[in-house]
Amino acid sequence: MENKIIYWIGGSACAGKSTLANMIADKYKMDLYSCDEHFYEHLSNISAINYPAMYKVSKMNANEAFYLRDIEEQLSVYTQSFIEDFQFVMNDILNTHTSSIVVEGNQLLPSLVFPYLRKKQNAVWIIPTESFQKNHYKKREWLKDILESTDDPTVSFDNWMKRDALFAKYIYHEAKKLKLQTLLVDGSNNIDENFNYIERIFGLK
Repeated sequence: MENKIIYWIGGSACAGKSTLANMIADKYKMDLYSCDEHFYEHLSNISAINYPAMYKVSKMNANEAFYLRDIEEQLSVYTQSFIEDFQFVMNDILNTHTSSIVVEGNQLLPSLVFPYLRKKQNAVWIIPTESFQKNHYKKREWLKDILESTDDPTVSFDNWMKRDALFAKYIYHEAKKLKLQTLLVDGSNNIDENFNYIERIFGLK
């Protein structure tokens, strides 16, 4: 860990984390680790006893995930699954043979990342407003198929958005409590402006 420079981009869904992380990695010739790309691989290496939330997620269909459970239960399992997965994420990072790496994903809860920070400016949490999040989720082509597999697509989408809005607030307040950098995304800035902001936070320009 001492020989690695890690740039952390956490936050909530539909904030532009993946796009911005890719832009940083491409421009500065760094490796990129996207938590989502490894999550289902990690699910194949778990037990219900040691990783109960991840195990629940692995067994749920969309109806169970977004329609049958109340919002608080959805948020609890969602957040806990990321806490459990963070152990796998750190193991993957420690085993990469690279000196500089950009890591992005919802799994990067501020309280989990904080002990690994050398400098607070090596990390940022990107938080979308609720309206921005909803508008951008609707543009995702795969969303319709997931929702149509539930008993009520309209209610399921509403539950999904409420859960993610609560998760965004959780991340924001945790980052602020630890005095870590955040970027609120409401659509008033374009992706290049957000990229420049993150470059400055990371001390890359």
